[in-house]
Amino acid sequence: MTQRGRHRAPGRHARPKTHNVPLRSAIVAGAAVLLTGGITAANSTEQTPPYIDAVALASDSSETFNLENLKLSNLVVTEKVKLDYVTLATEDAGIAVGRDIVEQPGKTGSADITYQVKIVGGIEISRIEISRVITKEPVKEVVVRGTGDPTDLSNALTTAEGKTGTKSGNKEYAKLWINQEYGWGDKQFSCLETLWFRESNWNHKATNPTSGAYGIPQSLPGNKMAANGDDWKTNPATQIKWGANYILDRYDSPCGALDFFYARNWY
Repeated sequence: MTQRGRHRAPGRHARPKTHNVPLRSAIVAGAAVLLTGGITAANSTEQTPPYIDAVALASDSSETFNLENLKLSNLVVTEKVKLDYVTLATEDAGIAVGRDIVEQPGKTGSADITYQVKIVGGIEISRIEISRVITKEPVKEVVVRGTGDPTDLSNALTTAEGKTGTKSGNKEYAKLWINQEYGWGDKQFSCLETLWFRESNWNHKATNPTSGAYGIPQSLPGNKMAANGDDWKTNPATQIKWGANYILDRYDSPCGALDFFYARNWY
């Protein structure tokens, strides 16, 4: 006699059961996916769907999560940001290589930038710029970059002239100029440095309030220096050239002019 047993219906032998879990459990199990798989919610009110295969999710993570840390927040923040300036450089073979002359200093700008920020559990996970308002335009830096032979005296002079306008720059140019034009070495430059320090402190805009003498060599009147250039009011190199020639004509050398100055307090 053939025994009759109970048989499962076809198609049901290996089908696993699907676990329906409460929303609270589903969120805990799915936390790893939320944190590592990216946030797609449009705002903080969206929640994980109420039906999740919690068994599959739990197998991917052994972490324990606090439900409060899974709160998604969308924020709009505005920050003031510094804007760097750009540098425009041109090359000049008349200037010694390795020397840059800044014709216009660069200045940083600023902007108010607004971002869309997403935060999960107090941690920022994304930031997207949505608007930008320039509050201060950056000023580009303009530089002349030397490519010439640094041992060429004319290149060195051009380089030094580009750096005049400061006391140190004026002195550097004067030292080179008197050596090239008149063969006056370090001793004569030392006398010239002292003489023009006492006269103007090497300030090319120095004006004597009593006599009206002007510039580094304290020309009286100042417009005498126009013999060496119409830019005598503003160009230290023009003043230095005129002053050195004046010393040569009247005193033969800077040290001769300094001796006269010590005796009379003028030259």
